[in-house]
Amino acid sequence: MVPVLLLTVVVDLIGFGLILPLLPFYAIHYGASPFTVALLSVVFSVAQFLAAPLMGSLSDRLGRRPVFLGCMLLSIIGYFSLAFADSLLTIFLARIVTGIGGSKVGVAQAIIADSTPPEQRARGMGLIGGAFGIGMILGPVIGGLLIGPDPEHPHYQLPILAAAGTSSLALLFAILKVRETHPPQPGLRVQLWSNPLAELPLLGRTVVVLLLVSFAINFVFSQIETLFPLFVAARLDWHAYEVGLAFTFIGTIVLTVQGILIGPLTRRFGEARLLTYGMLSLAAGCAMAHLVTDTAMIALSILLTASGVATVNPSISSMVSRNADPMRQGAAMGSMQSLGALGRTLGPAWGGWLFGHIGINIAYWIGGVILLVTLALAWRTIHPKPAAP
Repeated sequence: MVPVLLLTVVVDLIGFGLILPLLPFYAIHYGASPFTVALLSVVFSVAQFLAAPLMGSLSDRLGRRPVFLGCMLLSIIGYFSLAFADSLLTIFLARIVTGIGGSKVGVAQAIIADSTPPEQRARGMGLIGGAFGIGMILGPVIGGLLIGPDPEHPHYQLPILAAAGTSSLALLFAILKVRETHPPQPGLRVQLWSNPLAELPLLGRTVVVLLLVSFAINFVFSQIETLFPLFVAARLDWHAYEVGLAFTFIGTIVLTVQGILIGPLTRRFGEARLLTYGMLSLAAGCAMAHLVTDTAMIALSILLTASGVATVNPSISSMVSRNADPMRQGAAMGSMQSLGALGRTLGPAWGGWLFGHIGINIAYWIGGVILLVTLALAWRTIHPKPAAP
């Protein structure tokens, strides 16, 4: 089951990667400011923040498969809407629909949790990250080639239509191959419109603290991810083509860490140590922003940030899953995705404002401080003392 799911996610995430390097420049083409570009990430994440817990809870009640397929269909609709956008408003609406469809990641994590024993869960979550890495390797480089190297005559529509096509293929494959891993629980109550964080009191203190750590990580990394095209355009005069190649480098790092190394690293060091390393590495990458003057320095910064986030994500996902009630895995993963989406909502808005009004480095410096403070405050939860014999 897991290989089938991973192949589906890989094909779908290639579509995500296809549009990632072009989206800021596509919005600027319609007159967007740096803050408005950041808001494109905000609306995507707001939609995900509101939808992810609902989709997770619905998958607990109705089963994983129908919710997973429905989210994939919404992603396809969002891509087609983006391809034929004729204004900033249409672009924003398309990103909202795609954001709701992005809730499929939480459902996919719940499928992994259903299909793997606890001791193998970090590796399973890492494989989801590895699938993301493959999408990030192939998608941006293909997207960059379809856009073309000429910044004066970019072909924006081609990679967006390609994204819609790859996601359509993924949906067809999922319909044929992805099977149900969680029997429907009709007795579970699901409210269609409810507080996205309402599940938190039911998940336990350890899980809640880990979810707050995930929020902080997403808050910081979303600034880096959203501002990266604008940052390198200002510092190095890069355009969508070069940004696509850089995202391919990021995807290669993520795939190597999460698809190959995370299992042995987890067995050797444990999830808590890997989470700590990842947060420190991400903070170091943030601190390097003011040193970036050439390709070598941006490559080193990318190496630190990408390896950090690649280590963090499967580790914290596994820790949340291992500490959550087995009957509330969907709710726990949905809440984690929701809080992550909240971080990805506030982070780009805050970072975009800082970028446009104070300076292009300040968001990175503040992000590094946030990570260090969060790690210090959550240390005892991440590294609990062994129980007395």
